[in-house]
Amino acid sequence: MKPVRKIALTFFLMGFLVCQGQQKEEKVNASSPEMGQSSKTKIKRLTATVEPNRKFSYPERELEYLMQIWEGEYDNVEQLDFDKIQLKEGEVAKHDRVHTSVRQFQNSNFGVGAVYIEEYRNDDPTATTRQCIYQLLPDDKEKAIRVKVFHFKKRAPVLAVDKPFGEIAALKPNAKNLVEGCELLLRRNGNGFLAKTVDKNCNNRADGTGSIDYQFSITENTFRFQEIKYRSGQRLADENQVSAYELEKARCFSCMLDFPNDTNGRPTVTKYYIDILDQGGSFNFTYPDGRNMTFGMRNTWSFGMHRETFVIYLVDDVTMKTLIYSWGNPGADRIGFNPGWIRAQCDLKTPRNVKLQKELRPGS
Repeated sequence: MKPVRKIALTFFLMGFLVCQGQQKEEKVNASSPEMGQSSKTKIKRLTATVEPNRKFSYPERELEYLMQIWEGEYDNVEQLDFDKIQLKEGEVAKHDRVHTSVRQFQNSNFGVGAVYIEEYRNDDPTATTRQCIYQLLPDDKEKAIRVKVFHFKKRAPVLAVDKPFGEIAALKPNAKNLVEGCELLLRRNGNGFLAKTVDKNCNNRADGTGSIDYQFSITENTFRFQEIKYRSGQRLADENQVSAYELEKARCFSCMLDFPNDTNGRPTVTKYYIDILDQGGSFNFTYPDGRNMTFGMRNTWSFGMHRETFVIYLVDDVTMKTLIYSWGNPGADRIGFNPGWIRAQCDLKTPRNVKLQKELRPGS
């Protein structure tokens, strides 16, 4: 081969490899989510919405961090256990079972700091007790985040019953089914944030009644709220107040429940693929012999070991006796049991883990 042709071929190969590398890098960048972005939603961070080289204010930096930690599912099932222990004879439980879903979204009407809140009580996803949109705005004068509240006039579950979220994300502040509530100011509080109603006598509630100071706090793993009650501008005595609700962030697990196979072939057959939350999630089913059972998952306090423990269990719905339980570290991403007559395998829900469960070989 002549020297000129060798040189030309060398440059061609170098250019080809560079192009291939650039294309590969573009594909990786396109598929990698930005920091703070959930796997289901495309969230534009505040840093991408302002002019280049502008210095961020303190409230803007706080909002950026808040929007990375808040989204998720929260439940107070653990709080109820401690309530029961402290109850005296004749006393009524202090708190309801509360589950809260927090989903951030963006549109041109609410800006980069829009959060949807959906709450239900007593383990009934259809019993929506709070449904609102928070518009979060950096407030340089107050050195805080101003929270504009928009309640839904007619509450109806969306996230709790797996309805499409698109209609919520497309709403405008002046939508007919929204009513503006009492503004709050949200400030840094230790390792989290605390929001308080600006006007303690504000009565802009969804039902148009009452005067209430709604407060909530957020950390990376907890969501806490309390309604401070007032009358004629005066805070009611402590005995007339309801103590704060303490909710913990839940992780979602994908589980497969297998039963023995009475026919030839695979020794067990997967009857159920389920998603379950590790903060009090449960699944009711009927065993092949006709017994009704409940499979549950908790991140709970072990009084015997004096530490947090990750637990899955199986309860007979008639006798209410625990048939099986298994435990591990609270941060574990996999847990299961196999006593022979049923097998449960739970993996932290990711696309990879779900795919692997579906592809498990017989007897694996």
